[in-house]
Amino acid sequence: MGVNVTVKSYRPQVEAKLLANLDKAMERVGAIVERQAKKNTVTPKPSGKVHPNYKDTDRLASSIIHWIERDGNSISAVIGSNVFYGKYLEFGTVNHPPYPWLFPAVELKKPQIVELLKGKGTESGLEFR
Repeated sequence: MGVNVTVKSYRPQVEAKLLANLDKAMERVGAIVERQAKKNTVTPKPSGKVHPNYKDTDRLASSIIHWIERDGNSISAVIGSNVFYGKYLEFGTVNHPPYPWLFPAVELKKPQIVELLKGKGTESGLEFR
């Protein structure tokens, strides 16, 4: 009386779907912050103050991009610009006060990012906690 039992694991498929959903979520995080950072370069700060030496040419805004980086089990959304003066605006110099455009984008969008990564913004129904 032999009984054949077959055990099938769906772990690889589930892990692949989780990773794909995490990639999509991080891509959305990058896009959210990128859009806000672009807005921050062309609109006055919430205080209404604009850096006195900043002349908006749209060059910085149009150069801001995002990409996803993976390093082992770590995944990051990276947002940046190749315009040399972007870092000087963000952090200031000895002669000019900072005109932050990137860090405030992350801070402003933090609640939306948290909700997205919790799973509220995913189509799959899989939740990240």
